[in-house]
Amino acid sequence: MQCNCIRTGETFEVTDHERKFLETLSPVFDGKKFEIPLPDLCPQERLMQRLIWRPELHLCKRKSDKSGDTILSFLPEEAPCVVYSSDEWWEDDWDPFAYGRDFDFERPFYEQFKELLQVTPLPSVSVGGEMINSDYLNSASWCKNCYLLAGANHNEDCLYGNYVNNCTDCMDCNFIDHCELCYECIDCVHCYNVRYSQQSSNCKDSQFLFACRGCQDCFGCVNIVNKQYMFLNEQLTKDEYMKRLEGLQLHKRSRVQEAREFFNAHRLKYPHKYMIGEMNENVTGNAVIRSRDCQHCFDVSDSEDCHYCGWFHQSKTCMDCYAWGFSAEECYRNMEVGGGSSRILFSVLIYICSNILYSVHMRSSKHAFGCVSLKNAEYCVFNKQYTKEEYERLVARIIEHMQQTGEWGQFFPYDLCPMAYNQSIAHDLLPLSESEAKDLGARWGEDQIPEAPADTPTLPDAIDDCSEDLCDHVLRCAETGKAYKIIPQEFAFYTRNNIPVPDIAFYNRHLRRLHRRNPRTLWQRTCDKCGIEIMTSYAPERPEIVYCHDCYLAALV
Repeated sequence: MQCNCIRTGETFEVTDHERKFLETLSPVFDGKKFEIPLPDLCPQERLMQRLIWRPELHLCKRKSDKSGDTILSFLPEEAPCVVYSSDEWWEDDWDPFAYGRDFDFERPFYEQFKELLQVTPLPSVSVGGEMINSDYLNSASWCKNCYLLAGANHNEDCLYGNYVNNCTDCMDCNFIDHCELCYECIDCVHCYNVRYSQQSSNCKDSQFLFACRGCQDCFGCVNIVNKQYMFLNEQLTKDEYMKRLEGLQLHKRSRVQEAREFFNAHRLKYPHKYMIGEMNENVTGNAVIRSRDCQHCFDVSDSEDCHYCGWFHQSKTCMDCYAWGFSAEECYRNMEVGGGSSRILFSVLIYICSNILYSVHMRSSKHAFGCVSLKNAEYCVFNKQYTKEEYERLVARIIEHMQQTGEWGQFFPYDLCPMAYNQSIAHDLLPLSESEAKDLGARWGEDQIPEAPADTPTLPDAIDDCSEDLCDHVLRCAETGKAYKIIPQEFAFYTRNNIPVPDIAFYNRHLRRLHRRNPRTLWQRTCDKCGIEIMTSYAPERPEIVYCHDCYLAALV
């Protein structure tokens, strides 16, 4: 069925399978089934609605509204909400039910829910498990000696990155897993001492790789498998390779930049696989592994029957969900849901829950509608406790009311989110101007990073010419002119590994890596080898040579 996006006018398809999914997931209350309407926004607009609720590395210092202590938070002082530190939020000396209220059938649902959200305490960051010397993290668990990571779990001595998992001694990386001693890597798995590389696995002691597997002592290579001493896809002897590598002088920042620019052009000579993926059946999207019957999914693993999901794992029969899983089942239009959750609709930050609708920050609860920050709760509406029978009757009435106001089946409006658009990953991945964001109803936050002072020191080109007292100075970002610093453990990593100190602030380096990944959008185009039609995240106007699965495998070195 063809539908028109009410915001952009774009035509998009709702498949029969998706219509059946919505029909199956439509909840029953008080003996009446409440059909979930078809989406009236295109997939990209629905994604934007969810992404504004996820801050990741947009962190700041503020006062706790409970203790007054200075804490790290993704919600700045000006955010219209109450914020406790993560530890304070978990304490039993405050009661989320104290903020409970009756539903007013003379007013719209969202208007009332916004009032509840603004007064019920929210946690400053989302962390779990044992965190050792790792205060500056968000959406993370079980980390030791880590700094400024998000979407990160089971790491040690890692700095600056997102979606870094099971890694040791890595820095400036995005979407890496089981890696050690890696720097400036993207979409890499099981790599050791690899730098400036992308989409590579099981590689070691190499630099500037793209789509390589099982390689060791290689430089500037594309699409090579199980090779050693390869330089720009040319086989060399060990002595020839070491001599060429030494001549590059990659301890200098200027030479790294030259190598980066050369390699970006060099990789365009080789075919690119239409999608990152393996061990899949009937999937479309990118970075999908061990999954089946998943459509328009990105960064998904071990999932089945999921549509329009991103960074979602071990999940089944879900649609329009971003973040987490491990596991999630029968969920629709959520931001961050999982831990064994099921039947979650139109909600944000839901952990180990079932049958939750239109709620935010829920833990280990079930059968809740329009609630905020509840833990171990059941049969609640607007943070008030009811019997099962009362709950069923009340929720049925509220949904009927929302059907009349046009709110039922819609995700939270932008003006309800306490975060500003430019303080979320929505702006990182789908950037808007201030006026465009405000036209949607979203807030816009002030830039909290100051301009660098006029007397910032000149940053030496070579790591050999830098001393540790550099960490005592404020530096100027070469891209933005904003202030940034090099912390001691970061400087130790550079000196230990003969890597030049970057002249760009960490968040701009992070954005540069994000934009090297393909967008979460699909285009129909043809394989540049055999002409077969493919769905790919490489737009037709891009310069890459794009091959289908079979043609790409045939072209591997």
